[in-house]
Amino acid sequence: MVRDGVLLPAQSAKFISERSHHVQIHQEGIEKICEEILSSLKGNKLQIPETNANSIHPDKDHVNAVDWVCVADALNFCFWSRSKEEQWTVDGYTGYFALEAALHRAIKEGYDITNPEYYSKINKAEVNHIFRGDTDAEIPLLDQRISVLHEVGAILIEKYDKTFETCVKQANKCAIKLLDIVVDNFPCFRDEAVYRGCRVSFYKRAQILVADLWNFLENKGWGEFQDIDRLTMFADYRVPQVLVYFGAMSYNDELMEKLKKDELLTSGSPEEVEIRGCSIHTIELLKKRLQDIISRDKLNVEVPNSSLLDYYLWCYRRKHAVEMEKIPYHKTLGIYY
Repeated sequence: MVRDGVLLPAQSAKFISERSHHVQIHQEGIEKICEEILSSLKGNKLQIPETNANSIHPDKDHVNAVDWVCVADALNFCFWSRSKEEQWTVDGYTGYFALEAALHRAIKEGYDITNPEYYSKINKAEVNHIFRGDTDAEIPLLDQRISVLHEVGAILIEKYDKTFETCVKQANKCAIKLLDIVVDNFPCFRDEAVYRGCRVSFYKRAQILVADLWNFLENKGWGEFQDIDRLTMFADYRVPQVLVYFGAMSYNDELMEKLKKDELLTSGSPEEVEIRGCSIHTIELLKKRLQDIISRDKLNVEVPNSSLLDYYLWCYRRKHAVEMEKIPYHKTLGIYY
């Protein structure tokens, strides 16, 4: 159910795509991605493009692995910059991987960054130091990240015995139940908008939090979920870029001109909502098409769920970053992605 009066992400995406003015979905492009995905299915498993970042991912054997993932995804937003000179990097990593690298470094240096009692009261000087970059460039939206840490930490202390493990335990291996707990109790994860009079949702960070537990912990222990297939992709600013690259989505001239001029899109604006909603629906259509082909051809492979398809395309973009430069991507300042 998640939140009364708000469409779930998959329903929101269908609603938005059926009414979208600035963004269109194209079956021909979906077919191209199908070919790419099917060629990467080996041994019944989707082979994710290599990004050489395994050493900085949350450690599944760490005593506070669940809280590590929680902190990482609480802060998993807005890493883009106007230029390479302004780009925040940590140990040579950019974007979300720079965040992982900073958290990995903080834990090695002895900072109790996975403990809500510590980060619920963390001050700006400490955050500045923990997230220091390779250059003078700071992590974007520093003050908002401090607020998010304070909020999440305080709620975990007040309601959940000072650990995100309590939330996972209450969900009882149900991904949608955990999504419900996160969105209902942690306002900073409440990624919603109003589109054509309807309350819609994307829940990028909340869904990726559930999926990351499932992925990093290999669907075991705290990461075991029996309904992970009910999650959608995580509507950000990079996967839409890949979808446009493959021709699965396109922007009208008005929107494309804005993106080429590097104009910021306001959070909740029709253009921004349509990019995110159509991205989710495109992945849902892709998943259905893959299911049809695998069934038709009697292939001995599982249909990848939406989170795996998202991760594949996200890593594909990083691997082919130079080639992707010709496709402008939208930029929005905010905490939701």
